[in-house]
Amino acid sequence: HRFTRQPVLLGFNAGSFGEQLESQSDEEVVSSAMTVLKTIYGGSVPSPTGARVTRWKSDPFSRGSYSHIPPGASGGDYDALAASVAGRVFFAGEATSRRYPGTVHGAWLSGRRAAAEVA
Repeated sequence: HRFTRQPVLLGFNAGSFGEQLESQSDEEVVSSAMTVLKTIYGGSVPSPTGARVTRWKSDPFSRGSYSHIPPGASGGDYDALAASVAGRVFFAGEATSRRYPGTVHGAWLSGRRAAAEVA
């Protein structure tokens, strides 16, 4: 991880499989991920020291959505979404992160960027 200097494994599941995982317990989700990792890399894959499972589709504010750049668009579109309005209204969120769009860390970093613009 860029900030903690500790290894981090991130899994991202979407579509019907992602919906299926939302109904499983955290333990079941982690167990399923470990089964896949051990199938790919062998039985020597260590167990995680911790896990965090999110359920974005169940979140009333995101409802499982994230930004998407369609064909023909460019990274400049993210910059346009991130631009302040007259230096008085500022925007943050994963959709304003040119480097990490569609991710939680992109949202977090964009919040830091917007806060720096305000300050």
